[in-house]
Formats: sequence, structure tokens, C-alpha cells
Amino acid sequence: MRSRRHGSSTQRGVALVVTLVLLLGLSGFVAAYLAISTLEPQISRNLADGSNARNLAEAGIERGFNVLVATAEAGRGWSDLLTGATAAHPWVALAGLANTPVAGATTRGTVSVTIRNDNGPADTALTGLSATTRPAMDTSPSIDANATVIMRSAGTFRGVTKTVEVVIRRAAFPALSGAVNIAGLARDTAIDATMLDIDGRDYSCAGAGASCDDPSSWTVTGAPLKYGIVVPRGAEAPVEAALATPAQRDAVKGKNRTDPSGSYTTGRDTVAGDDAPTAVGIEGFVSALASNAATTVLESTRACPLVGSGGGAEATTTATLANGCGWTSAASLGSRERPRVVFVRGDIALDRSLKGAGVLVVQDGHLTSRGDLEWDGLVVVAGREASMTFTGSGRTIIRGAAITSDSHGEGAELMIGSSIGSFSIRSSTQNVEMVQAMRALHSISNWREL
Repeated sequence: MRSRRHGSSTQRGVALVVTLVLLLGLSGFVAAYLAISTLEPQISRNLADGSNARNLAEAGIERGFNVLVATAEAGRGWSDLLTGATAAHPWVALAGLANTPVAGATTRGTVSVTIRNDNGPADTALTGLSATTRPAMDTSPSIDANATVIMRSAGTFRGVTKTVEVVIRRAAFPALSGAVNIAGLARDTAIDATMLDIDGRDYSCAGAGASCDDPSSWTVTGAPLKYGIVVPRGAEAPVEAALATPAQRDAVKGKNRTDPSGSYTTGRDTVAGDDAPTAVGIEGFVSALASNAATTVLESTRACPLVGSGGGAEATTTATLANGCGWTSAASLGSRERPRVVFVRGDIALDRSLKGAGVLVVQDGHLTSRGDLEWDGLVVVAGREASMTFTGSGRTIIRGAAITSDSHGEGAELMIGSSIGSFSIRSSTQNVEMVQAMRALHSISNWREL
């Protein structure tokens, strides 16, 4: 009997130990659960803060991009924004974007945007530019000669910072020395129009909207003169010969090649040899537009050439495009309020009443206008067998600049061949700056988070 009672007492002791062990184990699980439940909100908050910080950094890129788009200078780059940059301190803050609260974020969210020039050998991997590319990599931290900079945006939210870095480019703008800029050799230039007006004086419109559709709304400003027609040095003779009548010579106005600082003149003295508008620069500009993701390139072939037509007697900004091979489409030609890039590769003929604004580009082909055409901005033809021809009984008005560059240097680059139509091109800094400020001429590439 004593032996059985002793065994029962021992078993009760084991049960107590097991119970204590279980309680300790459960306490550990509870403690671990409580610890995890405390960390999870913190982890979630950190992820949310990181996401908000990155969104702020991306918003900073957009804000900085808008600043660069709106910044214009004579060299078409951003040297003014890089003032003070050195090799030791290359980053320069953009005005108004240093620790700046972003609308819609809390006061704890800020963004800082800086830029630097692409002047280091290590930047080749980022920009794709080097000393041998076209354009070449810059060599100075403060002089932007290739319209390319590196932008960095740091977004901070609740102490968490995310940084995004991108490359910003502006299509290298061609030099414009005249109302008409010819970069080829201008052989066989033909000007037969009796109602002709080529004017290198600067014109602007003080109004807005439809009021600027009236030619009388455009008046001469005090801005520097440009030549009437510019050709490469030594190639003046074909254009001078094309101005065969006194009326045609009087219709060409602009800076005087014999007295560049004087008042404007008319006739052959405003046909100048100037090597600033180069075929390389013009074709580089066209190539940059073609490679921009925002540009739609319309293809025209010899078998199926494009024809763009207006709607009737009233000029329209919507062209009906057809290629004679069963394809038709409508294309917006833009307005002064919303300029566009209209890019055609190959030949195109424009018929009936059309108007538009921005950049009209024809690459490797002929631009022929047979009807009324009114364009605010740039009209550019460049590449192989490039030429522009204005014929028929239509009225042509271009306010800005016309550029033609035949890379082969053969044939006529400019033909104005109607004795019953009218042709007018007037230099306009206002419209050129409108083109330069187009977002379509700017691009963001190599987006990366640091």
C-alpha cells in the first residue's frame, strides 16, 4: 500500500512540471505574436513611406522637366541653369525646387531637384554620348553645348528618401540665319511667283487665337534682323539669278550682307552666304524628332505617295491623308495653342486649304504645296532628294522659318513656281520660340532609382 501511494505522488509531480512547461511555451508564442504584431504596422508604414517618397521623386522629375522645357536661351541648351557648376561641385539646384512641398502631400513630404552637365567619361554609359558621337559629350560642367543634362530628384516623406535620376534631352535646334535657310548648294533654285514676300524682319502677333489668323495682326518688332535667304558661302549665284525681275528682288527683304548692322534692305544684298545653318545640324534635328517616342512618322513611298487635303474653302487644321493604295487617315496639324510635330518620311503633296502650327518635317522626300497653306513655326525638308515646291493658285503663308537641306546637293531645293498664286514667308522669333518650347522636342531617358 505504501508503494502505490508513493507512485501516485510522483505522477502528480510530473503533471505539474509538464503544465509549467506548456505555460512557458505558450507564453513564448504569445510574446512572439505580440512582437510581430507590433512590427507589422511599422513595416507597412515604412513601405508606404518609401512608396510616397518615390512618388514625390517622380513628381520632382516632372516638375524639373517642365522647368527645362520652359527655359530657352540662344544656344538652345541649359548653360544658364548650370551657372556656378564646377568639377568638384557639378550639381546645381533648380530654382523653386529645393526642399519644396509637393501639392497634395503632407508637410512632411518634400522634393529637391538638381541637374548637372554630362561632361564626365563615366556619363557615356548613361547618356550614350562620347567625344566622337554627334552631338559629342560636353567637356565643361557649366557649358551645355549638346542640349543634354542629367537630372536628379530626391523625394522625402517621413524621413524616408528616394532618389530618381534621368537624362533630359532637347532636340538640337538648327541655326536660323534667314527667313529661308538653304543648307545644300541651292542649284537650280526657281522663283517664278509674281506675288512674292520673303522677309527677314521679325514679326509677332500681340493677340491670341483666331485674331492671329489675320495676316495684318502680325507686325514688325525691334528684334534683330535675319537675312531674307541664306545659302552656304559661295552658293549665292543660283538664288540671285532666280530673282530675275525687279519686283521679285524687291520682294526679298532682310539684313544687308554688305552692312549687317545697318537697316534692312531688299534684293540680292539680303541673299547671304552663311555657313551657320548646316546640313549636319538640320539632319541631326530631324533625326532627333524621328527618334522621339512622341513622334508619329508617316511613311510615304514612290508607289503610294501621301497626299494631304483640306476640307474646302475654309482652312482647316485637320488634314485628310491618303496614299492612293487604300489607306486613309485624319491628322491634326496643330494650332498656336497646341503646336504639333507633323513628320513625313518620303514625298507628300498638300492640296486645298490647310493650316497648322509647330514643326512640319519632310525627310528624304519632296514637299509640294498646291493649295492654300498657312503654317506658324518651322517647315523643314531634309535628307536625300529633299526639296520644297510651292505651285498652283494657292496662297502660302509661313510665319517662323523655312529650312531645306538636300544631302546630295543635287536638283532644286526651293521652287516657287506659280504666277497666279502667292507666297509669303516671314521670320518670327515668337513662333520659333513656340516650337522650341514644345514638349515634343524634349525627351526623358535612362530612368533609374539610386
